[in-house]
Amino acid sequence: MTTDMNGKLCLITGANSGIGKETALGLAKAGAHVVMAARDVKRGEEAKADIIERSGNRNVELLLADMSTGDGIRSLAEQYLSRHKQLHVLINNAGGLFQQYQKNAEGMEMTFALNYYAPFLLTHLLLDTLKASAPARIVNVASRVQAKSLNIDQLPEPVPYNSMKAYGASKLAVVMFTYTLARRLSGTSVTVNAVHPGVIYTPQSARFAPSFFRPLLKLFMSNPEKGAEPSLRLAADSSLEGVSGQYFHKKEPKQTGPFSYDNRQQEKLYERSLEWSGLKPLG
Repeated sequence: MTTDMNGKLCLITGANSGIGKETALGLAKAGAHVVMAARDVKRGEEAKADIIERSGNRNVELLLADMSTGDGIRSLAEQYLSRHKQLHVLINNAGGLFQQYQKNAEGMEMTFALNYYAPFLLTHLLLDTLKASAPARIVNVASRVQAKSLNIDQLPEPVPYNSMKAYGASKLAVVMFTYTLARRLSGTSVTVNAVHPGVIYTPQSARFAPSFFRPLLKLFMSNPEKGAEPSLRLAADSSLEGVSGQYFHKKEPKQTGPFSYDNRQQEKLYERSLEWSGLKPLG
């Protein structure tokens, strides 16, 4: 990875802990102007202070937003655009898995809202700025856990609810969105790629394991610092300039399932996403 990100503005969602925090730290160490997005002010301020101390880079900002709601996502975009006229790297890192069925303020199932709707909406709200700042990069944190197919119309409100199925569907949707957006951004010098960071130990991931097994998880899972490396590579490696519309398993490009490459399904997902978000198609 190139070590020089001086002058580059980078926005990372879910940046107060885990992979997101380590990604923000890595970019700060490389000299970037880092804008962290987080939901909790205390944890966010603590993470920001730690990153500044460890990186020696004082160009680190914190923006507060609830990424599970449309209003929160729009607020984040407005906060960013009120402060900055450029954006060189957008890393859609925030995500989650909800064991029990929950809805956000718009009535969307929470896993779908946070893992897919949030990056779709935020990316589009910042797309003009990314284009004006080109060359620019979008990195969507996905997962190797992907559904084999989607019932697109039921994504915002899956019935019956199964947490792992909802998670897999949301991550397949992220990958399909990545492919569609790359095609639509062809010729703009804005690239977009998706990445599976690996099986990473975080407090959130530990919550889904039986309590007796949690002390052993660190033996089998990578740490967040390791998990940040694939995103950092896609954000800053000069050898990846111009690479777009790819899915990476850690640092290697990989093929995804047949459904993900179906152009008709990709376009249907994209059109439905525009309807859900009230956005207009890219001109």
